[in-house]
Order: sequence, then structure tokens, then C-alpha cells
Amino acid sequence: MGWLPQIFRDAGVPAGTAGLLLAVTMAMGVPLAFVIPRVAGRMRQQGPLVVLLGLSGLVGYAGLYAAPAAGAWLWVLLLGLSNCAFPLALTMIGMRARSGPGVVRLSAFAQSVGYLVSVPGPLLVGALYQHSGGWDVPLLLMMGLLLPQMAAGILAGRDRTVEDES
Repeated sequence: MGWLPQIFRDAGVPAGTAGLLLAVTMAMGVPLAFVIPRVAGRMRQQGPLVVLLGLSGLVGYAGLYAAPAAGAWLWVLLLGLSNCAFPLALTMIGMRARSGPGVVRLSAFAQSVGYLVSVPGPLLVGALYQHSGGWDVPLLLMMGLLLPQMAAGILAGRDRTVEDES
């Protein structure tokens, strides 16, 4: 999300508005971080919620790709909703184990792999932007990454626990 203001600036949005758009996207996560886990906890399978969040991101990034300034407020709302995949993932860790040791094992695996995979993201986006001369390629990458995110979320959202799998 750190690149979001620059995407808007490059589309002609004033700096103050671009910063405000980022703030709206990020601020949405605070109240939704309380709502999403409650909703997820009431569902036997969280796959539909994962897909909803992923599709929100796909539409938000597609909007940034096609018309960043024209639909800026809609795009940031959709991306703010999509960003709630992170608190959902943390919630699902606790939902997919029946015991404390199971939660610890699953959390250690999910978070270490997740953070390891995410580390090169900002550098890659910056390099793609620099080499391609615009935001099209980085935005296509972000859209493309939402597909495996949704697929993994559907699998992780199944009504099972790690103890059932071992």
C-alpha cells in the first residue's frame, strides 16, 4: 500500500488527496479487524469470505489499472476491504487447531512462510515500476497474486484442523 499515493500522484491526483486516499485504505482495517474475525468465526468454512476479500482486491487493482483518478475513492474502499485478508488469516490460524501446541505449530509455519514470501514484494513492485516505466506491470502482478491467495485461502478455510491432518 505504500505505493498507493504515488500511483494516484502519477494519475494527476493532488498530493494531499493521494495521502488521504492511503489513510482511508489503512484506516478501514481498524474497525474491520474487529468485524472480520467475528464473521469468520460464525462460518464453518471461511473460503467464501476469502474469495470476497480477494475479489475486492481484484476489482480495486483493476480500477487502479484502468482509471486510477476517476474511481479513486471506490478503489481505496475496495483495497481497504481486501487488506482485511491479513486479520482473517491470523484468525484462521486459531480456528484450524484444537490445541495450544497445534496453534503454535500452525502459527509458526504460516507466519514464517507468509512473511518470507512477502518480504521481496515492495522491492519487486519498485523494480517493475522502474523498469516498465509505469504502474501497469506492478498492478497486473498484484492482481495475479490475488489468485493464489484466494486458492490458498479456500484450502485453509476448510472445516478441518491440523490435528485432523496429522
